[in-house]
Amino acid sequence: MPITINVTQPADGVGLIVFTDPPKNFGTPELAAKIIAARDELQEAGCRVFVLASDTPGYFIAHWSLRSIVERFSVPPTERAVAGAARPPFEDIGFGPMISIAANNGQAWGGGSEMSWACDLRIAAESATYGQPEVALGIIPGGGGTTRLAKLIGPVRCMELILDGRPMTAQRALEIGAINKVVPDDKLREEAIAWATHIAQWPAWALDACKRSLREGIDLPMEAARRNEQQIFAQAAQREDALEVMRAAQAKYDAGADSFEAIGLSRD
Repeated sequence: MPITINVTQPADGVGLIVFTDPPKNFGTPELAAKIIAARDELQEAGCRVFVLASDTPGYFIAHWSLRSIVERFSVPPTERAVAGAARPPFEDIGFGPMISIAANNGQAWGGGSEMSWACDLRIAAESATYGQPEVALGIIPGGGGTTRLAKLIGPVRCMELILDGRPMTAQRALEIGAINKVVPDDKLREEAIAWATHIAQWPAWALDACKRSLREGIDLPMEAARRNEQQIFAQAAQREDALEVMRAAQAKYDAGADSFEAIGLSRD
């Protein structure tokens, strides 16, 4: 069956990318390209947050296609160079101003886990699993499993996962800080869209600034990271639209509002 991608906007500022390539959604360059194209479409439409989800029961992405890896590396390095160096799978999924949320409905191993690590946020169904089993195949994670994952959960836990090879439950992934939320299986899509809708209510420039400051600063020494943070803070704070938001909040405080009402936060 051919790869299918369905792109919708279920709420204001929210995009939903639903993909399927049965029976197991193996990751391929074609699937990656179609997902990136869908993301670009939502960005052009003005979305601030997007959710990435699978419509294949039991599988987010089983893992990266072994056939595609074997085909690529069965030819001499010189021929691969002539063909052009392929970017790591899903390298670009989390870049850009939009906030990305990976919603794992089942198996996300290898490249499936790595696509999740590349997104900004991760939500999973209770039955979902994550894993980096590459060592069992004589290779290593090549899409972020030894780099992005190490930044998420630390080198000790990352080393354990990539050397052990066995998958972990969604609950375990939550406990060690690899993902953000675990929800009932039948509520995954609903909860992911609700979370995206909540985030999308905030100003687009603020979402982008938060993301840039964190991503740019995480590899810098603290002093340099703080300088970068202050620079991005100043860029956001001096915007006239940001000043108007802050003036409106101050006016609510002056009128006797509490912080929830003045800032615009839900009490739920």
